Amino acid sequence: MFKDPEDFIVEELPLYEPSGTGTHTYFAIRKRNLGTLAAINRIARELQVPSRDFGYAGLKDKHAVTTQVLSVEGVTPEQVLEIEQPDIEVLWAERHTHKLRVGHLRGNRFELTLHDIPHDTLPQVKTVMERLVTEGVPNRFGAQRFGNKNDSHLIGKALLKAEWETVLHYMLTADALRVDDVAQRMQRELTRKPVEKVITSIPHRLRKLYLSAYQAHLFNSILEKRMPHLGKLLEGDIAVKHSNGAPFLVPNSTIEQARADTFEISPSGPIFGYKMRMPTGDVRTLETSLLADEGVRFEQFRKVVGIRLPGTRRPLRMPIQLHEVSAVSNLGSRLSFTLPAGGYATVVVETLLAEIQSSHRIRF
Repeated sequence: MFKDPEDFIVEELPLYEPSGTGTHTYFAIRKRNLGTLAAINRIARELQVPSRDFGYAGLKDKHAVTTQVLSVEGVTPEQVLEIEQPDIEVLWAERHTHKLRVGHLRGNRFELTLHDIPHDTLPQVKTVMERLVTEGVPNRFGAQRFGNKNDSHLIGKALLKAEWETVLHYMLTADALRVDDVAQRMQRELTRKPVEKVITSIPHRLRKLYLSAYQAHLFNSILEKRMPHLGKLLEGDIAVKHSNGAPFLVPNSTIEQARADTFEISPSGPIFGYKMRMPTGDVRTLETSLLADEGVRFEQFRKVVGIRLPGTRRPLRMPIQLHEVSAVSNLGSRLSFTLPAGGYATVVVETLLAEIQSSHRIRF
């Protein structure tokens, strides 16, 4: 569907501007065909700074042209502006008082070119996109959240359950040992350290990524069980206000449904953790049953290989701001829209194509 990185253009919308003073430098990069962590590693090597000193608001797609803000401590804006890396362009650099943290963004603007969509389907494309503006988009985590081999969540689950041999099984594959520095180091350390010590030597950022992938997998499982009525409140739901993300218990779904119908609030699903707010009634039963089926206990989220997972609630649907739907040459369509932080454009596209495919019997 996307033939070139330029078919998937992403612009991060910062939550705030840098103050101009402080020990951290905020800087914007435009990267092509390169993941966020890979870009950070390249820049860290050039600046001779540990990658852990960098901050980012969100991970951006690899097979795309993306603009995002990063931060680094102890490096001047002038040094950052001198960075020269293939497929990375530094756009600006300013000082700030603290490190950029995950989630510190308003959202992302996307410009997507979808090839091989017949022009006669354009009216339906517009109709579906306009309906998504009214009803919302399923807020599931996209496939890229689970890694190139779709196993990041499986590693996260094994970490959570302290199943060290399973972690090794996924991480020490033949392919990984050929190209992955982390896997190669783990293999060497196995000859002189206990397995658990080798596991805890996995970089903190990577361990956290695996665990977050498992949390995302659990959320997606609950979302699928609530489909297709993601805007319908149930007794005992934890609803989330879209304006500020504040969660609250829904004691009377009939009364609160009017607010959901105007997209002021939405029911939420679990990002499981030891501090996560729990629903009541049948909704609680649904979520706790999922954990039971997975063989996981709440207390296991308290501290996993040195990482605490407090948890939170995530809306089951997300609002979308539609900017443009237009035809492009050579049989295709262009979509321009904005999603809130944490939203996946690929899910928008999957939702759109599923409807077009079912009504036109088109295979993509």
